[in-house]
Amino acid sequence: MNLYEISATLENGAVHKTKIYEINQERALNRASKFALQFDATGCAKKTVQLIQKNAGVPKETERAFLNEIKEILEGLGENSYCAMAFEGCVEDAEENINNDFAVSMKGRWESEKKAHEETREGLIGKLNDRIKRVAELEAEVQKAHQMEGQARKKAAEDKIALEKAREKILPDNVATELTIMLRKQADEAAKEALYYADRMAAEVENSVPVGASNSAKNFRKYRKAQVDALRLLGALGNIGGSENDD
Repeated sequence: MNLYEISATLENGAVHKTKIYEINQERALNRASKFALQFDATGCAKKTVQLIQKNAGVPKETERAFLNEIKEILEGLGENSYCAMAFEGCVEDAEENINNDFAVSMKGRWESEKKAHEETREGLIGKLNDRIKRVAELEAEVQKAHQMEGQARKKAAEDKIALEKAREKILPDNVATELTIMLRKQADEAAKEALYYADRMAAEVENSVPVGASNSAKNFRKYRKAQVDALRLLGALGNIGGSENDD
């Protein structure tokens, strides 16, 4: 906005001056003509316009006056006009800025909301990726436990042959009976504990409790190994049939 001094010189030599804010020289001259008519209704007064300052800061009253002009133009175009649609909400923001010394804009508000949305989206994606990674790690631990179980079964089959041959030579029947009872009890207890931690691990994976699921996986492998070891020895003692049904 520019600051102009406009003046009207009457035929009797009297000079009237005032300062105005305007967009350009042409509008300032129109304002000067209206100003002169206050003192000479004939329109014969000499009008002059002098630029005092470019890009001058304007008072709130001047901004309100120009805002009213903009509102009149938009209202004249109609609410369904392209300009009215583009400026929807902007006039209200401008009034709020003037009244409260704010510096907000529709674009700035949109950019702020967009940035907040992107930050929220990135945070959610990060949390989701962390959970996916943790679930993959837990699944790998479960797979590893199954592999260990398979290896233990293979080892049990190998040990069974050797233990059966050794039992015939060094293990009395009464000792075999007591050992069978003890091992069967150990196998049953280990199976119950392994089943408990397997169910618990599944629930914790489903409910996204990584630490609890990891601990449950460790306990599952521990009791599962104890069960397999007991079954292996039972098989070697000639009771493998009943033990496999427990498994």
